[in-house]
Amino acid sequence: MSSNIVNNVNNQTQSSSSSTNNNKHANGKRPSLHNTNPLIVNSKQYVEPPDGGWGWVIVVAVWFDNMLVIGMLKSLGVLFPAFRSYFQESAGAISWINSISLSMRATAAPLSAALSNKYGERKVVALGGVLVVIGLIMSVYATSPYYLYGSLGCVTGIGFAFASLPALTMIGRYFKVRRSLANGLSRSGGAATFFLAPLLQLLVTNYGWQGCLLIVAGLELHLIACALLFRPLRLKEELQFEPTTTLKNHRDNQMQPHTFNDEFTKSDGFKSGFVAHRAISDRQKLKMMQQEVEKRVQQYGVTESLIVDHFPQIEPVYQPKQKSTLDFSLLLNPKWAVITLNLVLTQFGYSITLVHTVARAKLLGIGEYESAMLLSFVGLSEVVAQLSSGAFADRQYIKRIHLHKIYIGVMAIATACSLLCNSFLTMAIYCVLFGCGSGSWQGNILPLTVDTLGVRTLRSAYGFCLFFSGVCGQLIGPPIAGMMFDATQSYTYSFILATICFFIASFVLWLEVPASKFVRRKEE
Repeated sequence: MSSNIVNNVNNQTQSSSSSTNNNKHANGKRPSLHNTNPLIVNSKQYVEPPDGGWGWVIVVAVWFDNMLVIGMLKSLGVLFPAFRSYFQESAGAISWINSISLSMRATAAPLSAALSNKYGERKVVALGGVLVVIGLIMSVYATSPYYLYGSLGCVTGIGFAFASLPALTMIGRYFKVRRSLANGLSRSGGAATFFLAPLLQLLVTNYGWQGCLLIVAGLELHLIACALLFRPLRLKEELQFEPTTTLKNHRDNQMQPHTFNDEFTKSDGFKSGFVAHRAISDRQKLKMMQQEVEKRVQQYGVTESLIVDHFPQIEPVYQPKQKSTLDFSLLLNPKWAVITLNLVLTQFGYSITLVHTVARAKLLGIGEYESAMLLSFVGLSEVVAQLSSGAFADRQYIKRIHLHKIYIGVMAIATACSLLCNSFLTMAIYCVLFGCGSGSWQGNILPLTVDTLGVRTLRSAYGFCLFFSGVCGQLIGPPIAGMMFDATQSYTYSFILATICFFIASFVLWLEVPASKFVRRKEE
């Protein structure tokens, strides 16, 4: 079947090309048609990830996006003592403010992915920037922590989700070979905690937490500028083909039966000069046919776009499959379950350390600015770790999944050792070691997701991962740690809980091997 269709396409292509030469090239010279254009189907271009070019502009834009989203989320822990002092509430009650904001960025990820699939990354990131600003301005008028649950937690958190996930997935679309390096460079913007945390402490001291939030709202407006740089890109890896497609003849509305083999029966193969829709169960045949068509077309020096655009009597044998808003089949994929469980446990422990480190330092007698500087040490070490780990991962000396285990293990060991810290120096050493592990881990999340589940389902896969990690990890982690502190007046048990979560998360990744084997057996 494929050879007959290919021959038919070649014959009509050559005859049409000959007709074009006779009509438009009186000098008798045949035009040079070199296949330099990307694959075009239905006027949409599908290309390979460029691994450079405008991709580096995307890296810069995502860096600033991460600075304004992730860096700001990490720095909000500086406001924890100010909120507690102002509202005179327990640590558990105040912890919900930061945890809701952190978790909403993750739980709203599927909605962000759905909107990105429908409207594109640029519009969704811009909408996120607007929501962040609205939420921060609303928070200025808070009279209770419960008001902040809605304004700073929900509204701002959803805005962070819309501004964050689409930006991160742009790296996966623009880079393939240098994906880890580009992801590490862009995610290093989240380590802006190095200067944002002291800045927030300075603003709180001089203007109060209300004035601090108002100034931060002005900074967050720059998310809209970042959104304008996100140029849409369609990837060949996302190009799917319907198994029920047609080949039409618009010129004379007739086709001869002998041009096809017996796979197209008389009963459902030809009706009014058209090849009727007929289900083909074997998708592999279609893929082989596509490859053969592309090979023959390149051999004759023309592109698919020329066939579609210059020879209207032939429509493409393949049509791009209409992509759904979200791919819910991922929820039944064991490999996705392993990646998600790992992220849930890691985010549970990470959010505890992120929210309560400053408060724990003050409990040890460390000053306000010195306590805020601890988050700066985490941020600075995360920058170095993300850049170095991304470049190392791209060399592929070790598989990314094994690197992921090591990074989370470093976080676990550092957190366990922090139980012995009792001074600014020892806490600073802990924060640097923890930042090395957490920065490398953060820079590896997206590339590991792509390696495990592919780029075609990246938006949905990453969105669902963030959703469950937000609900089951970031939302409940800090409040549980806060309630443990209220019960014991010590952060020891809270950080022991974080350590246990890190160790279990590292172990969970060993389940990826049997999960992959199960998926392969199911596909066979």
